Parts: sequence; structure tokens; C-alpha cells
Amino acid sequence: MGKNYSVVRLTALHGLDISTSLSCTWSEFLELSYDDQRRTLFDARILYSDSFSRSMERLGQVAAEIVWDFEPLQKSWAKENGVSYDHDNWIFDILIAQITALKPDIVYLQGTELAIPGRFPQLGRTTTFPSVLKDKFGSIRLIGMYSGFPSKVDRLNGVDILFSASPSIDSHYHAMGVSSVLCYHAFDDSIVTQMKSNSLSHDFTFVGSARAPEQRYWLLRDLLDRIPIELWIDEPDINESSRRPAFNKKELRMRLRKAFVNMARTSLSGISNKKLEFLATSERIPTLLRNVLNDITINTRATGRSAQTGAAIGKPLRETYPNNCHKPVMGLSYFNIMSKSKITLNKHTDKNMGIVGNLRLFEATGVGTCLLTDTGQNMIELYEPDTEIVTYGSAEEAIEKVNYLLENESERASIASAGQKKTLSSHTIFHRCQLIDEVFQSKL
Repeated sequence: MGKNYSVVRLTALHGLDISTSLSCTWSEFLELSYDDQRRTLFDARILYSDSFSRSMERLGQVAAEIVWDFEPLQKSWAKENGVSYDHDNWIFDILIAQITALKPDIVYLQGTELAIPGRFPQLGRTTTFPSVLKDKFGSIRLIGMYSGFPSKVDRLNGVDILFSASPSIDSHYHAMGVSSVLCYHAFDDSIVTQMKSNSLSHDFTFVGSARAPEQRYWLLRDLLDRIPIELWIDEPDINESSRRPAFNKKELRMRLRKAFVNMARTSLSGISNKKLEFLATSERIPTLLRNVLNDITINTRATGRSAQTGAAIGKPLRETYPNNCHKPVMGLSYFNIMSKSKITLNKHTDKNMGIVGNLRLFEATGVGTCLLTDTGQNMIELYEPDTEIVTYGSAEEAIEKVNYLLENESERASIASAGQKKTLSSHTIFHRCQLIDEVFQSKL
């Protein structure tokens, strides 16, 4: 018989400003109770929803969710529970109060952002949130973390179990001397019941960020020049940012670091990437230089570019192709557009290093669209190419396959159906939580 425990997941919206959109749909959103606000947020299917806690409860555990950076929601909880907080440090103060009230056995961080050293200035520049939890709450038996992006190892201080979203991320941590458990992204299958209709009103679409940071942009631009495709995209307004009168300190540090990395990349162009990777993990090298070397090697592995080659910055797609580009969407609108698409495009980030497994891979197949995606050496572990998904290796191949699928409806529909069947049978949040639960139980 398995061990029982209580777990709280700490998740975030990562800067998404959704209060306005929620208030437009539910006019009294800001006046709702904490529980009703949270339910409204989860029903909108923004980012992760409450799929984790629902799955853990299905496995017999006690589970809760905290969206730690959603200010209206968090302050509603504080008000209802009589919790006072410093207005400059409300995230930390309210989060600590919530964990005190819940008394979980396990804290599970969905992402590494909360654990950035120095995120909370009152704790010091090198202290991480997980290490504070360990010191403050003797009742916490385990701290787990999910990494969907290769992060610095100093974010792992205080973390007992690390889950990596893809083999490339797992390899990143392995190179730094840290072990992790491979746990791919997945699909919340309850979304299927919320889809509005099965009508296919779009031939070929892309929904998401136009930059990741650059290869996806140039692929989309190439496709827009050569084939009809509709985009619902989020992309930075480069023109507006260039008109800013000044940088704040954080922006200035980022600009200086980027410039330093570019200078170092040029200076070290004669050194092999393998040697750079060795130096990036050597404790004899100063931390600042190791961080720069790590940035260089990650970028080189991801893009396949030489160390001295940089990426050009193109104009926003919505300026060049206004008739093809729509405003970005999220939540149910995001899923509905994909579900109404005959074919939808996927392109992994520049840092995937020939490995696939991003969130869109499971979301698109999960809602039943025919997915056209770039491939990787591990694709066969997830989906069968040309049977459950369709793969491409270049813009030319993508265009050829789009045209073929649109002309052969029965084959396109068969692939879409098979892909959805595979996702619902093997790649749901519940499937991933079964793995997470097994790992937690093995460590208790």
C-alpha cells in the first residue's frame, strides 16, 4: 500500500496580465471570494490550471495549489484570513502564511523562478526560497521542483527532487553534476470537454510566441512568404522598446551581460564547444566567467551556430504581415483555435538541442488537431511520425506536407485522431503525476 502525504504546488502566471481579461468575462471577478476567484482562474485554463492537484487527489493524496504571483488572488486570501503583509514583499509574506496554514509534507515548485537566489532581498543575495522553507518549516519532508527550462544550479539549493521536462534539460543538469528525473510536459485532458465545437474553420495555424528566441521567428517569416498561415502570436514590440528613454537597473545588467557574452563568444571562437563545456563546470573558474561560458555553450548547442555567430533581429511579424497576424490568445481561446485548425505548427525553442517535448506538442495533439512539428532524436519515444504527428526538417518540407495534408483530408484526419488517442492514453497530467507520486513515495 502506498504512502499518503499532503502536497502543495507553487505555480505562477509569470507576468501574464490576466486580471483585465478575467474581469471582462466575469465582471465581478475582483469582488469574488478567494475560492471563487481561484475556481474562475482554473476554469479559464490559463497555463497549468489545477490539473496537478486534481490528479494527486485522484491518486489518494491531499493536494493544494497556490498561484503565488497572481496579486488579486493572493491578496484576497490574505484579507479573508486576516494576514498582514508588507506591500513591497507581499509575495513572500502571503506565501509563507499559506504554507503555514496548509502544513504540507511536500512542497512542489512548478518552475525554478521562485527559487532565484536573491529574489526576496530581505533574505540576502544568495538565499533561495526552498532553503528558507527547509529552515522555517520542520514539518516539510520533501521539496520538489519541475524545470521546464535549463536553469542555473544555484536555484536548486534546498531542493530534494528535481524533475526535468526533456532529455536536453536533464543533460544540462547532468553536465552540472546534478541528477534529475525525466518527466515530460503533458496535457490536461479535462480541456477536451470544454472545446466549443469540432468545426475546422482554419487550414494552417500557429498559436504562441513568435520568438524562442529566433529560429521560430525566421521559420514563421519564411512560411508567411510562401504559404497561407494564420498566426495568433505574442511577440515583443522592438520598435517601442528601442524608443525607451532609459533602462532600469535590471535591463541595464541584462544588456551588459549580453554584450559581455557576445564579446567572449568572439574571443573564444577558436576553442571547441567541448572544451568550453568543461571550463563552464570547473570550480577553478570564477563563477561569473562560468556563467558566461555556460551561456555560450547552451546557445551554441541549441542553435547549431558557430560561437562567433549572432542572431539578427527582425521586425515584428504583425507589422510585416498584418493580415495574417492576430492578437495573442491564452486559456480556452488558445485551445479552441488549435482544435478548429486542420493543421497547426510547432517549433521547439533554440535550446532544445535536437530533443523534442515542449508543451505545445501535447496540447495540440490533445485537442485533436493534426500537428506539424519539428522533430528530434527522441520523437519515437513520444509519437510515431507520419502516423500520430507529422514532422518536418525544413521550411520546404513543412510547406510540402501542409499542401499534401490539405489535399488528402482522410489521411490528415486519421493522423489527427491517432495523435489525440496517443496523448489521451499516454501523455496526460495524470500520467505524469503517477510518476511524480512514485518518486515522492520512494523518498518519504
